[in-house]
Amino acid sequence: MAKPSKSGSVESREAHWVEWLTGSVSAVFVIALIGWIGFNAATQGNGPPDLTVTIISVEKRAGGYLVMFDAQNAADRTAAGVVVRGEITSGDTVVETAETTLDYVPMQSSARGGLIFRNDPEGRSRLFATGFSEP
Repeated sequence: MAKPSKSGSVESREAHWVEWLTGSVSAVFVIALIGWIGFNAATQGNGPPDLTVTIISVEKRAGGYLVMFDAQNAADRTAAGVVVRGEITSGDTVVETAETTLDYVPMQSSARGGLIFRNDPEGRSRLFATGFSEP
């Protein structure tokens, strides 16, 4: 019966230089990632969400007028349950209102939504956030 060669044993060989290089590069990436997460956690602001609403488009639909909007959050905190209200005005009088709730608007990001009006909102509408909750 043939004896197994000791020189071919995996346990007795030294690690190849590629293994050392791969391990070293991986360790540097892991340390850098931990440092980046720690830096962001330490420098993140504790202020409330900073919400603004911008109209993207107005389209006539069978059920009325669809007003698409972006809700931007410039703060370092996420806002949940963001209520967006739209109003159509005639002078100082509010003619029609519509309202929707966005599930959340992430920090330093935006979310898109739409409101449907019966009257033409072109040139006489305004949209704004009226409330939110902290997730």
